[in-house]
Amino acid sequence: MTSGNKSLLQKIQHTTALSNDWFAVLLAFSIPLSTSAVSVMAVLILTAWVIEGNYSRKWAIITSNPVSLAVLCYLGLFFLGMLWSDNIGAGMEMIATQWKIGMFPVLLSSLVYSHRRRYVVSFLTGLTVAMLMTYLAWFGLLHYSDISQHHLTHNTFHVVYNPLLAFGFYLVCHEVLWGKWRGVRRLGLILLAACMAVDMFITEGRTGQVAFFVLMGLLFFQFFSKNKLKGIILILFILPLTFAAVYQLSPIFKHRVDTAGQEIREFHENPNTSTGLRLLFWKNSWRIISAHPLFGVGTGDFQSSYAKVNAELSPEMVATDNPHNQYVFILCQFGMLGLVSLLSIFFVQFYQAVTIKDDWRRIRFAFPVFFLTIMLAESYLVVYETGFFFSLFAAVLYALPLDDRRSISGQSGAGELMA
Repeated sequence: MTSGNKSLLQKIQHTTALSNDWFAVLLAFSIPLSTSAVSVMAVLILTAWVIEGNYSRKWAIITSNPVSLAVLCYLGLFFLGMLWSDNIGAGMEMIATQWKIGMFPVLLSSLVYSHRRRYVVSFLTGLTVAMLMTYLAWFGLLHYSDISQHHLTHNTFHVVYNPLLAFGFYLVCHEVLWGKWRGVRRLGLILLAACMAVDMFITEGRTGQVAFFVLMGLLFFQFFSKNKLKGIILILFILPLTFAAVYQLSPIFKHRVDTAGQEIREFHENPNTSTGLRLLFWKNSWRIISAHPLFGVGTGDFQSSYAKVNAELSPEMVATDNPHNQYVFILCQFGMLGLVSLLSIFFVQFYQAVTIKDDWRRIRFAFPVFFLTIMLAESYLVVYETGFFFSLFAAVLYALPLDDRRSISGQSGAGELMA
């Protein structure tokens, strides 16, 4: 290769890397706002990743990162599970749905380590825009056919929006408590956190509300890490008090809590409710798990297996292709092997949170706590927005400092979250 061609190639690679950095920023911004924009940004990132080349360096980054290895093992299980799947077509479709998690190694090897704060701030900006839209709807200033003052998000978007809002609230509170901003900027963050907290309970996502309380408790525990007893006492006192206050002040939250309690009590008489269907899905799925405890039914075979069990145990109820629980979903397809593989991802993340010493360690711990919580109520690694959110933030949080050789600006990665 001549020096001119080599120079041109290097220029193309540099331009592509720079473009990919901004594609990732736009991806972070789009996650709370638009699935179409997320798809476009993901395709652009993957295309730029291929064009950029430098595969040996990228492979070294991917294979030297413990979280990446855990994710690759998890994804590999979907291919391995094809060996005992009865439906190859359904198995291939299930593998295709994992492309959101499959973007993690791509993002890990293409994001700029020293720009981590940029991606986080971009996500919070997009989340703030989404939050402002719910407030406009709440005040009757935004009108769509499926949005009203009593239902502030499009269709069932609250299933995704509230969990993202809960983690966004944690990020802003983290900056208030441990960031270096003072004066007017810090006051602005406090007001943003307050708006997020109020918005959490005028919207309808119960999973996000549970995550909010879990992350709020974690914040107290982390803040009083040098006096754990004091932190535990405050958690036991403030969280129930906050719950009681919100229950009294928010009609929407009160209605959602009361409805869930009623649906649980009436489950045996009427399982055809939002909560009742989840309980039924888990109950019927247990039949599959108990029949195939070690390796499950295979990749993509959940839907057909569940249909058979449903026809036997609850023929009058609708069958499902998703038990609305990530753990149950994996146990049905891959048994204990799958559950170990899934949990190993978060175990490694906890380990990295302990071993990597910088200002992000508390967020690294909160991230798996967040996902382990919300996955109890939905298969959030399969859900579009949260699947990409996992891949993007796992790449941001668990990239190793040695990977700063990717940097296209040479800036340092140390410092506060939103400097």
